[in-house]
Amino acid sequence: MHATIVKEGWIILLLLLLFGCKQAPQLPANQLPPDEENENLIILNKAIVTTEANQIVKYLHQHHLNMQKDSLGFWYAISKNGKGALPVNGDLVTYQYTISLLNDQLCYSNYNTTSKSIILIGHSQSIRGIEMGLMKLRKGGEAQIIIPSILGYSVIGDRHLIPPYAPLVIHLKLISLKHELQNKIIHNE
Repeated sequence: MHATIVKEGWIILLLLLLFGCKQAPQLPANQLPPDEENENLIILNKAIVTTEANQIVKYLHQHHLNMQKDSLGFWYAISKNGKGALPVNGDLVTYQYTISLLNDQLCYSNYNTTSKSIILIGHSQSIRGIEMGLMKLRKGGEAQIIIPSILGYSVIGDRHLIPPYAPLVIHLKLISLKHELQNKIIHNE
């Protein structure tokens, strides 16, 4: 009888080990489930957007700036009205600029020099925020814009003077505008 109890005990223990401990396969410790990873990225991106928005609003208050917020996420103030039409996709625009950080550190400038920059609106490798700002100006117009990092150098900065996730203060002056390129581009496509 004692042998039977021991034998039954071993059978029960074996069955418990076989069926009682069956679990779903585990992921490696260095891997998150895909949904959790996406949720964390969404939370991180929202935090970055909120932080940058707060930094920009603080800058506006500290510098007593009265700027409008564009629906695309940047702030702007026209300091000098120009003449003529606004730039559109396909226009060749000549301009000057300064780019600074929110701590007023000047990063780049060709403003008030003989050097000028040229951009083909909608077809440029330039930072998107500059294009958006130029599209608010007419020939001879000037503006100050403040862009979040997503419209500037984003997550990597420029690897020189502009750090990652840096909102930028940009002064723009539209020197000239050529509309005829738009027609040539449309007809050649």
